Amino acid sequence: MIQQKSLACLLFLILLSVAISQTLFAQSESEVHILSLEETINLAIETSPLSRSARYALISNQWRYQSFRADLLPGLSASGNAPNYTRAFRDNFNPDGTTSLIYTQQSNASIGLSIDQPIMPTGGNLSVSTGVTRLGIFANENTYLWSSTPMVIGYRQPLFQFNELRWRNRIEPLQLQIAQKEYVEAMEQLSLTVTQRYFDVLLSKINLDIAEFNVAVNDSIYNISQGRYNVGNIAENDLLQTELQLRNAEAALTQAELNYNQQLNNFRLVLGLSPEISIDVEIPEEIPQFMVDEEIALTMARRYNSMYLNFEMQALEAERNLDQATKQSSFSATIQANYGLNQTSENFSDLYQEPLSQQFVTLNFQIPIFNWGKQRAEVNFARNTQRQVADDIAFEQAQFDQQVQNMVAEFRQLSDQVALAELSERIADRRYEVARNRYRIGQIDITNLFIAQNERDAALRNYIQTIRNYWISVYNLRRLTLFDFEQGVVIQHEL
Repeated sequence: MIQQKSLACLLFLILLSVAISQTLFAQSESEVHILSLEETINLAIETSPLSRSARYALISNQWRYQSFRADLLPGLSASGNAPNYTRAFRDNFNPDGTTSLIYTQQSNASIGLSIDQPIMPTGGNLSVSTGVTRLGIFANENTYLWSSTPMVIGYRQPLFQFNELRWRNRIEPLQLQIAQKEYVEAMEQLSLTVTQRYFDVLLSKINLDIAEFNVAVNDSIYNISQGRYNVGNIAENDLLQTELQLRNAEAALTQAELNYNQQLNNFRLVLGLSPEISIDVEIPEEIPQFMVDEEIALTMARRYNSMYLNFEMQALEAERNLDQATKQSSFSATIQANYGLNQTSENFSDLYQEPLSQQFVTLNFQIPIFNWGKQRAEVNFARNTQRQVADDIAFEQAQFDQQVQNMVAEFRQLSDQVALAELSERIADRRYEVARNRYRIGQIDITNLFIAQNERDAALRNYIQTIRNYWISVYNLRRLTLFDFEQGVVIQHEL
């Protein structure tokens, strides 16, 4: 009985803890999380689908580079066939020169191992192999013949041919460097995108706050105007103007709520958050102030931006294509030499006794004689493409440098505009407070009050837009140069 009571008590405590946990979880979901700009960027780097995509792209390129590195190392492979059974008539050449058909039944099985080592500087290939073959002839009396190659050393060397492996050895490491730079740039581009979405939400929130404030203020003004109209202090036209202003404010509030919810959903999407999580943003309290030197910005961009590595890659690929076209249009040959041991026997136990040597050397060559000028056309095409690429790179480099210089100039201008916009916002807010108080005591008319109100709203929006442009300029500079000018360090992002 006591055990049953204890069990019931334990079950009650478990159910109670589950209920409390669900309640706390529901509260955590309903709680609004106010995110700063820095927290938002860090969250996006960890959880955004865009950051995961960038990571997978870099990991794919790392595995591609590992695959190339494996191509430079010796490889072990096995080959063979079993069973290879044949039962058919075949031609038989008789000693007297005639041919007859004989019925044969035989099988052939083989297995071999080979180690191949590519020689990257020359484009050749060194191999060491071994193998065993068994031939079975099935007639009145079954006969089995064994053949072995205990060791065969071979070397194959192309002459005057395109060496793809040597070109890959120049291109693949550069491709990995580009992928690493592009990953850092993708993280900075994500920071830029998040900053834009952050201020989109903030601006829509400010508009919503302004709309709510305007509704409340205009409702109060309308009530005051009704009282003044009833005692004959203002004309009906002024009363109607205040009512119209109130209805316009209510319509603006409805639109502001819709825009705010849309921007908030877009913001959650880029962060990779579910719609159930309640988040909001706040006006950044601190605006970083630092100097950006144009020469340093250009130096950092040329050194760390992937675009310059892509320029190098384009030039390298054009050079490779020209080399390939030139080599394929001229004399080429391949020399192959093998040396090894072999032996045959009817008994497997005697297969490796006193093996005999074997060797051969082969020289294959190809000389293009006449093909209606195809080789010449291919070479000229590759050469002029290389010249075109060089000119395109020079122009794109100048364009990129100009983009960096423009961004530095824009950043300097926005630094001054932030302070000016903040001052204007404070002045406009103070002017509106003065105008509203003067309207309450009848010293100004409704038109001047609404002018002060519109100027206050415009000044606040302009301030948010200015700091938005400033932060976007900061992250554009970081993305172009991969350099943190505030901290004075090169930007790095680890997987």
